[in-house]
Formats: sequence, C-alpha cells, structure tokens
Amino acid sequence: MAQRIAPTLFAFDEWSRRKSPIHSLDPRAKILACLTLLIATGTWPLAWTLSVLALILILAARLPLFPIAARAAVVLPFTLVFAAFTAWMGDTPRAVALLWKSYLSALWVCLLMGCTPLERLLEAAARLGVPRLLVDVMHFTWRYIAVISAQAWRMRTAALARGGEKSFQVSAASLAVLFASSYARAERIHRAMLARGAAGVSR
Repeated sequence: MAQRIAPTLFAFDEWSRRKSPIHSLDPRAKILACLTLLIATGTWPLAWTLSVLALILILAARLPLFPIAARAAVVLPFTLVFAAFTAWMGDTPRAVALLWKSYLSALWVCLLMGCTPLERLLEAAARLGVPRLLVDVMHFTWRYIAVISAQAWRMRTAALARGGEKSFQVSAASLAVLFASSYARAERIHRAMLARGAAGVSR
C-alpha cells in the first residue's frame, strides 16, 4: 500500500479503501468499463451526456464530488494549449470538444482510482494480460513516489519547526538534499533486492 503522507497527496489511496457497491466490484470489470467509457468519450459526439453517469457513479461510490472534480481538472492546462490553437485556426467546436472530452476522460480515470486500491488495479491489469514488466514498473514508481513524498514531508516539517523561511535558495537547497537522499535510498533498495536474489528481468 502506498504510504499515506498527507490527505492532499494520497487522497486516492484513502478513497479507494472505502466501502460502497462500486468498491466491491471486480477490479477487472472496472478496468474494462473505464476503457469502454474512455473510448466512448473519445469517439461519440454526444459523449458529454455521459457526465450524468459520472455524477451517479461518484455518488454511488460515496466519493467526494468536488475534490474528484478538481483533480480531474489537472489535465485542462495541457489541453487548453491545443484547444486555444485549434480555436485560433477557426475550429471553435473542435476546441470546445477537446476541453470537455479531456476533462471527462480524466474524470473516468479519477473515478477508477478512487474506488479501487492501486495494488488491486495492478493485479487486475496483470490478469487482463498487461505485461508483467509494465505492471512492476508502475508499482515501483508509485511506491517510490510515496517514499520521496514522505522524505519531502519530513523535511518540510523539520524546516517549519526550525522557523525556516520560504525562499528560492531554501527550496533549491532542499531539493538538492531530497535528490541526494532519494538516490541513496534507491541504492539501498537495490542492494537489498540483490541480497534477496533479485536478478533483474527474466527473459
């Protein structure tokens, strides 16, 4: 399980462990349903009507509506660049479609992550035929993000306890220390894996 550092960082981990009819469904079925909804959102001109279904599913999963909606909006700054360029080229309807399609697609992914713990998602993905190497990389990446976030959170708490000021110099120095400690931790994890018989990817 990903280490929980702060509610704003790993809210999905907390939400995914709640109890609801959506949470109790087979993760493989939820992955396939999410893929189906993503395809429908990308290809169906009237897919915006599926936003009603998204609202129903979020409420049925007992997930916080506004936090989920806010996290789905993280894709909008990236899509806005392409939408603005498309509108500048004279195709305003396509620009609008880019915005709502990307947002609705992100909402489906947020819903999937919010109602299924990551370890169960990865296990289901492996059973559906996703290459094991890709699943392992995703798992290690998520776990390591948790480790780095834990280190950053401890550094921030220590700095605040010592009356540290917010400045570019302090942030740059903290980032350098975080990188060095993360690299050292990665080295220790690598040696521990080798000591336990890990020999890389089998072919």
